[in-house]
Amino acid sequence: MAKQREIQYVNAYVSGSVAYQVAQPMQRKTAKLPKPRRRKLLVVRVDPAAVCGILVAALLLTLMGVGYFRLQEAKQEAITMQNYVASLQAENETLKDTYANSYDLQEAEDIARTMGMVPMDQVQTIMLEVNVPQRMEEPTAWQAFCTFLAGLFA
Repeated sequence: MAKQREIQYVNAYVSGSVAYQVAQPMQRKTAKLPKPRRRKLLVVRVDPAAVCGILVAALLLTLMGVGYFRLQEAKQEAITMQNYVASLQAENETLKDTYANSYDLQEAEDIARTMGMVPMDQVQTIMLEVNVPQRMEEPTAWQAFCTFLAGLFA
């Protein structure tokens, strides 16, 4: 069993109306220390956070200006490309006209007949009907997962 400590209570009883005087220990005389000199306060007249903010704002303004000029260059290049496309389309139209006027349909038909070709309306046409089998539907990811679990616990 653990040993209990003795508890002593402070007896604050005063007999009668007389209070005992407690003897005070002797006080040593202390030497007075010199007063510390006041340090000059370091005054920062410029707030570093404000300076950083101004620098970031200047950097962003510069980047915005560069971006604006690059955008203008891209717009100018887009206009140049649109003009180039328009000139190519016009050239394509003139080349189509030149090609269409360069051959004679009657001459092409005569050449085809000499090679043994016949007109489409003179050829017997046979129609075939083909049934294409339908594809099997592939299972979805959820169905594949459920199948996996069913195979796992089967």
